[in-house]
Amino acid sequence: MTDQAAAARTHVRDAEMEALRIPGLDGATPLRAIEKVGIVGAGTMGGGIAMSFANAGIPVAIVDMSQDGLDRGLLLVRKNYDASAAKGRMSASDVEARMGLLHASLDYGDLAECDLIIEAVFEDLALKRQVCAEIAAVAKTGAVIATNTSTLDVDSLARASGRPEDFIGLHFFSPANIMRLLEVVRGRCTAPDVLATVLALASRIGKTPVVSGVCYGFIGNRMSEVYMRETEYLLLEGATPKQIDTAIEALGFAMGPCRMLDMAGIDVGAKTVIEWKKSGRAPTNPSYRVVVDELFRRGRHGQKTGVGYYRYEERTAVPDPDLDPIIEGLANAHGVIRREAIPDDEIVSRLLYAMVNEGCRILEDGIAYRPGDIDVVWTAGYGFPKDLGGPMFWAEQVGLAKIVEAILDFQVRFSAEDWVLGSLLSKGAKEGRGLDEVLAGAA
Repeated sequence: MTDQAAAARTHVRDAEMEALRIPGLDGATPLRAIEKVGIVGAGTMGGGIAMSFANAGIPVAIVDMSQDGLDRGLLLVRKNYDASAAKGRMSASDVEARMGLLHASLDYGDLAECDLIIEAVFEDLALKRQVCAEIAAVAKTGAVIATNTSTLDVDSLARASGRPEDFIGLHFFSPANIMRLLEVVRGRCTAPDVLATVLALASRIGKTPVVSGVCYGFIGNRMSEVYMRETEYLLLEGATPKQIDTAIEALGFAMGPCRMLDMAGIDVGAKTVIEWKKSGRAPTNPSYRVVVDELFRRGRHGQKTGVGYYRYEERTAVPDPDLDPIIEGLANAHGVIRREAIPDDEIVSRLLYAMVNEGCRILEDGIAYRPGDIDVVWTAGYGFPKDLGGPMFWAEQVGLAKIVEAILDFQVRFSAEDWVLGSLLSKGAKEGRGLDEVLAGAA
């Protein structure tokens, strides 16, 4: 390991500890007892969340709208546990003990004795508002109510519950029983003891928590949005999924953006963008995220359907020539000029500089407390290489002035609307100071 990689890993380790230090919370902040958890939604995410609590010995009530949904959800949970047992990671008795902690029901009334209730239904604001209201109608006094939304307005959901002081966002990452990151989204009215309680609970179930404020996508997905924005623009301009992914993976990422979204589900990504556009807050450029919309419309949902950005032979991603005319047709329809060759270094700079700039804007908006919190989100939840320390640490190694120079060039070459330079990044580059120093000076 190089000295630079060792320094990056030390930074990530220290940042994970620092992320637990939240202004206004200390050892005197009381904690609410969490002895039983309820989950609404027995899909892949709901089942994974249930496993996270069962693995820690916490009983879970799972409520779904249909018996078929419950049966499928519990079957998937058992398959996951059986697979772990087959690999020697747990015994058959462990499997039965954990399954015994899961109680499936069609009745919201079975949530009445839960200390924490998490909604994990489809990413649809109207549906989630309805579910949060239904949860609040049966939840006992003092129960924590949480949403697992990955992008939607947590304050809107808190208002729908009628109990905003008891409400918080708990954004688990898929697969929830494996991924370490837990984005804890602090709403405008979230009570301090609720925040302290879920931070302590995160450690109890083996998660790495990072606190975020409320905005579209919070920390991780707000930055992922600009990462995917540039991915799609590069595809329209003539880059291939394989070229983009290879350029990013050469830095040490486990997978590039196209393979990542194929694995997560293009349908999931598309529905998120659709909801954002419905809110009226998304960029107005007609070509914005048209690729994911079109692939979704065509049923190319990624690994789950066998085609997405790639074609899949079992789990192996193979370039799909059928994708080329789809992308070219979109480029022609939106007047995008195609290029013969796009350099790999341009791919890397456009994707990662967009993330860094958005990370700085997140800090300006007070959504994240520290640059290190952003680095923890990306190393624990999105596969950013620990040897690079996370996007904000990496940016300072590259040089903030170099990144600003490139962004000013992108404003001219591409879209001034997309490449709005963050003032924190600009100030750091101009003054030759690190982001932590600039933030400290502004406080």
